Amino acid sequence: SAGSTNYVELVCSEDTDKAFCRSILTSDPHSQNANLTGLASIAITYASRSANATAAKIQSLSRLEKDPRRKANFAACATYYEKAIDSLTAAPGELESGQYLLLNLDGGRVNNEAISCENMFKTRSPLTRENYLLAQLGEIIVIISDKLDPSGA
Repeated sequence: SAGSTNYVELVCSEDTDKAFCRSILTSDPHSQNANLTGLASIAITYASRSANATAAKIQSLSRLEKDPRRKANFAACATYYEKAIDSLTAAPGELESGQYLLLNLDGGRVNNEAISCENMFKTRSPLTRENYLLAQLGEIIVIISDKLDPSGA
């Protein structure tokens, strides 16, 4: 319906990667009829899946890594992803109970943890795609939580 497209547009017009935002939010069949709460739920679900899959990838890359510095980078990333997963575990309850400020903070944390992982690698991170995806999903959660709670309180 036209209304749902407006919600996706409303959110993605403020995203740093508008095309990516649209592709993520419209890739879920439920997004067609979703309001802001529904779109937030979709973003949280994608982010949780992504964070958990990346955490598993980090563990496996770490086990194979011989270079001590890169091994330390993976250990740091594992910690960043644990924090992101903690935030994403809390997010559905925050959304459901209308705690949009907490949801906003958790979305921001998800974004920051992904960027922090990426920044561990001075040159070619093996997790660039995954970190970008999670950072963008965190940004989408922040944008939606701002729209759900325009007072900022």
